[in-house]
Amino acid sequence: MNDKRCPQRGMTETTDPRHAAILELEHLLASAEELRSSVRSTEATYRRSLLLLKGGFPVSEALEQKATKSTRMALTEALTSFELNRHRTRLAFTAAGLAEGMTIGEIGRAWGFSRTLASRYAREAREALA
Repeated sequence: MNDKRCPQRGMTETTDPRHAAILELEHLLASAEELRSSVRSTEATYRRSLLLLKGGFPVSEALEQKATKSTRMALTEALTSFELNRHRTRLAFTAAGLAEGMTIGEIGRAWGFSRTLASRYAREAREALA
């Protein structure tokens, strides 16, 4: 089977939309795990900064001593990656649902969003795989 990332959108492109949905969901789960780890690390960093602030240290020291910049950047990157993977998964599931005969309205109801948004996902999924 031909599996690759579509350069324009990043969505997995295969000859089987169902298989693409499976692959994208696997990517999303891996991204969720990375995000969870980043959130835990960020929380630990913020807790240490809080202790410093409560201990009377200046804000500048609390920020510098506990690698706040790198922690914030890592969390932002993890959030961005997760959101991109979540979007790709929605596109892949939309394409698979359409291939299996779901209507755009059914897809919207299944995801809990409007038919208009479901239609936009359907259009984007078709463009990504064209």
